[in-house]
Amino acid sequence: MKVWFALVTCCAFLFLAAGFSRADEISDLKTQVEKLMQRIEELEKKQKEQEAQTKKVPQIAKSVEKLEKEPSAAQVVEETLSKKINMGAHLKFFLADRSQGEVDNQDQSNSLAAGISDTWFYFRKSINDWLSVDVNPVIQVNAAATPTLGSDISRSTSTSVDIDYDEAYMTIRTPYPYNVEVKAGAIYPLFSEEYATKTWWHEQSHGNQVLLNLQPWQSTGLEIYRNFDFDNFSLPVYFYPYINGEDRTRYANSRYTDNNDYKNMLLHVAPEFFAYGARFKLLGSIGWGRWDDSGNKDSFQYAAGLNVKREKIELSGEYMSRHRDDVALLGGGREDAQDKGFYVRAMYTYNPKWRALLKFSNVDLFVPGTDDILTDNYKTTCFALNYWITEGSSIIPQFEYVNASESGSKEELKYWRYTLGWRTTF
Repeated sequence: MKVWFALVTCCAFLFLAAGFSRADEISDLKTQVEKLMQRIEELEKKQKEQEAQTKKVPQIAKSVEKLEKEPSAAQVVEETLSKKINMGAHLKFFLADRSQGEVDNQDQSNSLAAGISDTWFYFRKSINDWLSVDVNPVIQVNAAATPTLGSDISRSTSTSVDIDYDEAYMTIRTPYPYNVEVKAGAIYPLFSEEYATKTWWHEQSHGNQVLLNLQPWQSTGLEIYRNFDFDNFSLPVYFYPYINGEDRTRYANSRYTDNNDYKNMLLHVAPEFFAYGARFKLLGSIGWGRWDDSGNKDSFQYAAGLNVKREKIELSGEYMSRHRDDVALLGGGREDAQDKGFYVRAMYTYNPKWRALLKFSNVDLFVPGTDDILTDNYKTTCFALNYWITEGSSIIPQFEYVNASESGSKEELKYWRYTLGWRTTF
């Protein structure tokens, strides 16, 4: 009995031990199955993602094809430039203007008045990175208020208003290393830098008397510009191989046409360097052409000048000469004639809002007489202040004294002119 009991107990123990062992094996198997199912789910998820990406390939291909058809970055920049138009204007008012003095020793004066001066407009269209077009119309207002030899000190009771092209030209820029710039059209040849750059217009309410008839040069033709850089200085060169001609006075009607087959040529150089803490700029111009209708009579032009700038002080001056062969006299016959003169200018910039200008000019303009060439001489002293109300808008009070006389006659003119101007840039 004891043996049987022991045998039964032993079998029960073995059975329970085997049950516990299978339970552990089942638990391990279940864990492995769960991990396998999780792995299968991850693989199925990746498979679905890959299938989705595969479906997008045709769409991506279409997008790439579309991008290939789009313009390049350079084409986009060029198109943007072609649509860009820059505009601006300069307008000048005379808030007050009056002249008083002597004409042939007789006291005279004109009335105190306000008015509008010329207005310049600027339009520039950049067609691409190497070609642009500039069109600069001007509204000219003339009240005949500037006293001259042979006339009284007076002011017209009416004004004339004209709209004209001041400049209209295209500019072509060549790439590096050539760096040449070519202008073609109605331009300001650089005979006098002060006039061609309109420096006088920005600094003065009105330019020095008669100097504006010696300095001007407007014509239709070609300008070739190249700046040569060296170690110690730079050399800007302006060459005009083809200009219709040169005209006397500022408002010559023929400045955009020519009266003969000969074209004027002009060379202007402006070497620039630094020394003694200042910037030095030399100015030189020389030109030649034929001025008469038949194209037989020579004309020569030359100018020489200097501009020095150091800190707040700027000094400059130019001497100019314009010669014509065989000018007709009123009584018959012919004689060579010459316009000549100079100016000196001193500018002091006190601060960004205030600057002062002192300018003197001495100019001789020829006048055909009966038997000889006469000369009108004008000595003009000008003092002007510039006060900036805001950037681009300045008040310009100006005081001017003129002493003029004509050779071979008793004509004399002396007067003071007081002007309060207001210049605004748009």
